[in-house]
Amino acid sequence: MSVLTALLLPLFTGEASTRAALLLTIPFAFIHGIRRYGVRRLLTFFVVTFVVSNFFEDLSIFTGFPFGDYHYTGSPKLLEVPIQIGPIYFGLGYLAWLTASALLDNADSRLGRARGRVGTINIFALPPLAAAVMTMFDVGSDSISSTVSHVWIWEHGGGVFGVPYTNYLGWWFVTYVFFQIFALILAKADLNRSTQNTTGLRRGSLAQPALIYTGLGLSSITYFMADHTTRVTDASGVVWGTAALNETMMTINIFGLVVVGLLTLVKIARGDTTRTTP
Repeated sequence: MSVLTALLLPLFTGEASTRAALLLTIPFAFIHGIRRYGVRRLLTFFVVTFVVSNFFEDLSIFTGFPFGDYHYTGSPKLLEVPIQIGPIYFGLGYLAWLTASALLDNADSRLGRARGRVGTINIFALPPLAAAVMTMFDVGSDSISSTVSHVWIWEHGGGVFGVPYTNYLGWWFVTYVFFQIFALILAKADLNRSTQNTTGLRRGSLAQPALIYTGLGLSSITYFMADHTTRVTDASGVVWGTAALNETMMTINIFGLVVVGLLTLVKIARGDTTRTTP
């Protein structure tokens, strides 16, 4: 019931609920992740995502690499990054990681040479796919958060409703880095042999991350339906219409997040994620 609520709430209440849902991914990731990986490995994932994301966020604010030139407006901050950003990377990253894992038939529980050819491929196939799944969320939401809500400011604007394309390349790169580190850690620990419960989780539990991910995509429908057509100006002086912005975000999310989420749920329902390694 709680998962169904998390899925439907963004659909009916819009921006405030989407922000709340992002924050709620953090405790969800801890609760779900401890059951799936155990306390030590889940905390390792948290530390890796927090350190890597904050390092590159600060690096970009100071140098422009890898995201581009921007700054945050919120506080309190850890150096130049609001303290909630790292945990959100963790929570959203956990959803993206398990969604991508399900797309690759439970790849996170089959990593490393001990699992043969498939296990070796999974080590280097899962992280870039998980990074793409996570970046897909940002493609549909960054312009709202920056150009409209001014949570952060792109100092020179950009072609994607005030956001530069470098932001999305940076998102993919940064998330790939911490997903790859985590994949190597799991492979080295031979998670499959030491923790057998990963393949024994009920399908409902495996479906929860994909349901929440799908709900985040559906939330953009409310933005589009409730828009009152205003104009916003980015930091470079370019004027954007919110109607076009919200329509584009909704379209990207429907044919991005929602499609990926539904495909994941279908694979879980078919039992693809319970296959054994050949």
